[in-house]
Amino acid sequence: MAPGCDMKKSLLLNQTLQNMRTAILPKFMIELYKQCGGINLGNAYIFGPDPVERGKNYPIPSITDINRDIAKFQNMLKQKTVFGRNDLFWFAFDPFGICYMLDNITLNPLRKYDDPYRAIYDCLI
Repeated sequence: MAPGCDMKKSLLLNQTLQNMRTAILPKFMIELYKQCGGINLGNAYIFGPDPVERGKNYPIPSITDINRDIAKFQNMLKQKTVFGRNDLFWFAFDPFGICYMLDNITLNPLRKYDDPYRAIYDCLI
């Protein structure tokens, strides 16, 4: 787990996401970022506000970096913000804070979550 961030950093992150025309951080992500700035569990990641170094391996990108990299697919994401991934799926939230499991290739929603913490759990496990 990476170190958490303050509210000012979360506000700046929201401005950046809004400028990218993706969903801003819902309350559960702001609360998560207060505690930890990203999670790496094997090949599963919750992207944080800053890139996370992993020694000799490639760093885990920040939430803004990963969304900037996949911005060309925004028409498929429909204003969702990707917040995590594992070997099989991407995980995103929409402007209402509803989380989705997305297909790794087509980015089509495979599952909609009522509980955002269940989405985080499924991403990491």
